[in-house]
Amino acid sequence: MHSREKRPDIREMKRLLSIFGLLIGCSMLYAGPKVSEDAAKAALARIDVQISQQELQGDVEREGNARWQKMLILKNYSMTKQQAEEAEYQMEWFRKNNQWDNYYRTWQLKANALSALGKLQQSLQETQRMLDDAKSRNNDFGRAMAYKQIGVIYLNMKQTEPAIEALQHYAELMKDEEDDFSSISNIYYRMAKAYDYDKVYDRELQLTNEWLEFLHDKVGKVEKAEVRECYNSCYLARTAAFIGLERLEDAKHALDTAEHHAHLIKTTLSLHHCYKMQARYYLAKGDAVMALHYTDSVRQTTKERDDHIEEVRAQALMMLGQGKEAAQIYQRLYHEKDSVFGRDARLHLDELNALFQIDELKTEQQRTKFLYTLLTASSIVLALLLLLFYGWRSAIRQKKVNEKLRIANEQANVSSKMKSEFIRNITHEIRTPLNIVSGFTQILTKPDLDLQDEELSDLKERVIENTDRITNLVDRMLILSDASSEALIERHDQTNVVDIVSQAIDHSKIALHTCPGHSTFGRVQPQQPNSIDSTVVFEVDQIQMIHLRTNKLYAIRALSQLLENAVKFTREGSITLSMAYTDTKVCFTVEDTGIGIPADQTEHIFEEFVQLDTFADGTGIGLTVARSIAQRMGGNLWLDTSYTKGSRFVLELLRT
Repeated sequence: MHSREKRPDIREMKRLLSIFGLLIGCSMLYAGPKVSEDAAKAALARIDVQISQQELQGDVEREGNARWQKMLILKNYSMTKQQAEEAEYQMEWFRKNNQWDNYYRTWQLKANALSALGKLQQSLQETQRMLDDAKSRNNDFGRAMAYKQIGVIYLNMKQTEPAIEALQHYAELMKDEEDDFSSISNIYYRMAKAYDYDKVYDRELQLTNEWLEFLHDKVGKVEKAEVRECYNSCYLARTAAFIGLERLEDAKHALDTAEHHAHLIKTTLSLHHCYKMQARYYLAKGDAVMALHYTDSVRQTTKERDDHIEEVRAQALMMLGQGKEAAQIYQRLYHEKDSVFGRDARLHLDELNALFQIDELKTEQQRTKFLYTLLTASSIVLALLLLLFYGWRSAIRQKKVNEKLRIANEQANVSSKMKSEFIRNITHEIRTPLNIVSGFTQILTKPDLDLQDEELSDLKERVIENTDRITNLVDRMLILSDASSEALIERHDQTNVVDIVSQAIDHSKIALHTCPGHSTFGRVQPQQPNSIDSTVVFEVDQIQMIHLRTNKLYAIRALSQLLENAVKFTREGSITLSMAYTDTKVCFTVEDTGIGIPADQTEHIFEEFVQLDTFADGTGIGLTVARSIAQRMGGNLWLDTSYTKGSRFVLELLRT
């Protein structure tokens, strides 16, 4: 009896502590934003006065520096919308006065502000324009700013590997700017953030050690605001690494140092980053009230959405027993989940990949090396022609061998890159539903959970949905592994065509994606298997007696892959499934009116991970699996190139 009576008291105490903590936080926060806003207005007023004075004096150099400082003030006080608007005006001034470094710096801030405002398409367009403009002027600094922004956008989309590659381009282009410690420090910050996303905390800590050593060597004592900003960023990254490594005492020391610098800088941006790390630290420590307080601080300092801090807030609410509010946050995050691979963001990511596809530095180096090699080879060939005809022929043969090796090496590199992209996509596809399942499972297992039946049912459906998603992904990976095998598939099932067709249609779920009458099934009179007229349509019950000896499971899988492929690339028109047979073979033809396949890609499409339409869903293994199955059962799969209204694939299976 006593224990039951105490439970409400403990729960009530927790609620009171939570409310008390939040009230304290709110009292601190109402003053904070106002102070920051006033400080920003005062700083902008001062800098406008400086700009006017320098303009009157005709000192273009100092006026340009003052205009750049104005952009930094807008950035540091998180005045993102004003930053994007002001950038256009300042860029025009920098361009007219040939101040190209400030011109490209401001352009990068504009693109970054648009990205922060959720205008990713405009940000990508600005980045593309900046890169093209820098190329046309042969300006390495402008190209560096473009690559910096590419790295930032990749990081925002949690594409860490290409982000690091872009930042390395930025570092290479900035290598002659060694005195610009802020730019080099920014490289460290972005790369540390990438390692933090990937949870490679030991590598993140090692990077911050190098970063700290660099700052000690380059700037030494902390005196100027920009130096404090570098130290502040470095110690925040160290805090994140220590939290990830569960070294909370070290994390607290690093966080206190970062906070010391942030309060001396007194900019909205520096305080915003400190509050985020404070929330993360207290959550790791188990102090949910303080973690919740600092998530409120983050919300007060900036209007920008931050999914990571929302997740921290949900976990803190869970620790305080406020499962219903936590469930609402998880529900919102669920509906917005997987944004990187949503259709709109996939379009943006494809544009970004296209923008970053060519490694400019490596391309220039390879071009120079190729020209040097070509000149050297030409000189040798000319000399050999004067000396000996046989030597000339040997040189030609060697050149052809080298060319074949170069092509083979390029193909191997392309294949490796596609496999890496496949693994990264699969990893992300598994991680996202796994996080959702984990979050909802924690909510459902709370003993004091207070949810409506409808909400509870919805949570359970989401758990089942994401569990099925993980299972399907694992199944696809197992199918790919099986497709790479060269072992023959035993044909031990005696079945008929109708069973294979009907189950393949069900398995491909073609009915969910097609309009009534979009998909038909038919056959032609017995003839040669390679000669099929798919326009002659028969009822299914007329061909029930066509039997074959095969592996039913694999035959269904191969045919369903072709149907899925047709649905994926057919936006309008029709999909027709037809059949022809002889005494020894059965040929299924899947014909669509989709986007078609270029003549030079007829064999390339059967290779692993190849996708001709990068906007389409999938992993690029369907046709690889289908052909592997057909060939391992003694049949074949090919593309009928005579058909020009879309695509026509023919699946040949043995009957006996």
